Amino acid sequence: MEDRLKSLLTLVPWTLQRLLRGEFEAEWDTNGVPKALELDPRYGGVSTAAMEESFKDRTWEGWEDLSALREHLTPERISEALEKLPPLHLFQSLGYLRREELLHAGWPDIVAAVYWGFRRFSKDLLFGTIDSRIGFARRYPLRNHPSGVSYADLEAAMQLLHPGALPRTVAEYVIREMSESFPGIVERLSTFQVTAVTDAVPPTVKEYAREACRCYLHGFFSASLILCRSCIESAIETKLDQKGFRKELDRLPFNKVQELLRLAVSSGVLDDLTCHLADEIRRSANKAVHGSAPSEAECRERLEQTRAVLRHTYE
Repeated sequence: MEDRLKSLLTLVPWTLQRLLRGEFEAEWDTNGVPKALELDPRYGGVSTAAMEESFKDRTWEGWEDLSALREHLTPERISEALEKLPPLHLFQSLGYLRREELLHAGWPDIVAAVYWGFRRFSKDLLFGTIDSRIGFARRYPLRNHPSGVSYADLEAAMQLLHPGALPRTVAEYVIREMSESFPGIVERLSTFQVTAVTDAVPPTVKEYAREACRCYLHGFFSASLILCRSCIESAIETKLDQKGFRKELDRLPFNKVQELLRLAVSSGVLDDLTCHLADEIRRSANKAVHGSAPSEAECRERLEQTRAVLRHTYE
């Protein structure tokens, strides 16, 4: 069983990456449900003719000049034609195309260099745009533009010129992220056990606890700790309210968790040991809020302490 699990942890990311590269061809039924998946016989090397065909929808004057001289190429003619290719300076400055290596190259090598350079450039540009959606818009470096161009501007241009490219890239981005995170999620979840807490736990507290666990599984340890703190705050405050301590709660200073814990101990909601666990969660979450990234081990320990506080409070 252990060997099968290890194989699965390797096989799933490997398969996702192959699907992402388009190595398989799917067969669909009349309802649009996939029936079979087979290796696509067309996958693999791209012919020079196919590469040339892909350039036909681009009005590159330099490419037309090169194509007309394909049987009589010289370094001078190659250099002059390449200078007219719109992406040349960008490719060159970012390492996608080594122009000096093409001056003495044959026609197939020139076609392949421009084709694959453009493919890599386009893919990186699209992935950079999607990645910037998650945080804040970074800037893409451009030759003769020290500050570069904002990915927000690039996104707007791509949505106008190629509206179908970004949705597809979103799917590819998520698939890549899934393949990278899958082994870690399985490994962390394999060590979990069911927590013996009944339906007495309020729905809001349950949701905080569930989100804290999911953040931990996906490796978002700071977010997990902050949710653990919210979980115990909400759990303790709700229990105090149920026991008739609403007036005492209303007199507490805003966002003073330590005062909340003292009230919980004096009222019998928490004992000293459980209060200590809750306070450790509070301190770890505060450090995470102020930029001290927690380790996986610390996050897991605080997650288990959160569960222990909930068991004590509601069992």
